[in-house]
Amino acid sequence: MDSLEGLIRPFQAACRPAVQRGLAAACWRWLVDDWNWPAAGLVAAVLIVGLLPAVFAVASPALGLVVAQLPLYLVHQAEEHVGDRFRRQINAQAGGEALSQPATFWINSLGVWCVDLLAIGLAAGLDLAWGFLAVYLTLINAIVHLLAGIVRRESNAGLVSAVVLFLPVGGVTWWTLERATGLGVPGHLLFAGLIVLEHALIVAWVVTWRGRAPAQEHSR
Repeated sequence: MDSLEGLIRPFQAACRPAVQRGLAAACWRWLVDDWNWPAAGLVAAVLIVGLLPAVFAVASPALGLVVAQLPLYLVHQAEEHVGDRFRRQINAQAGGEALSQPATFWINSLGVWCVDLLAIGLAAGLDLAWGFLAVYLTLINAIVHLLAGIVRRESNAGLVSAVVLFLPVGGVTWWTLERATGLGVPGHLLFAGLIVLEHALIVAWVVTWRGRAPAQEHSR
């Protein structure tokens, strides 16, 4: 048996990288090329909401509300990106492919999922005030959607959930966290400033690449 395992092990070692690359490529095709990640996020939101009663049972109300920011944002992303609505809208306004599909995916996965998970982890394990990072991500995004709607005098992808979900739930979470932490003005400026910087970098990306590439819109 040992000799057989010794013969098989080199083949396993040689095949593993190819299998991993194949799985990664298949996941990328399904999530990004086929544009399934917004709907997958909505399913994840339902599952996380189902776990929230357990979270509130073992955590403080403030921390529970911080955790709730993630499924809240996943619902918002579904409104924005199912049917590729947000990217198409931005590209139409920019007059070119300012946002590619891969860029849109990475902005939303790194800039939202990872930020929320980081905020939840730090709020749970280090200091509850880190939860404001997730709250300001929610509230500032809602403000951006509202301002865009007012300036352009038209609706935009994500506006409904920004008004119906982000503002009330984000506002309650902000108030609950403030009462629990007593975070001072410098702390609020720090967390809000980080989120404003993130949004500014995204806008800078769109402005920088505006018109550099031809529009490559795909029918979905």
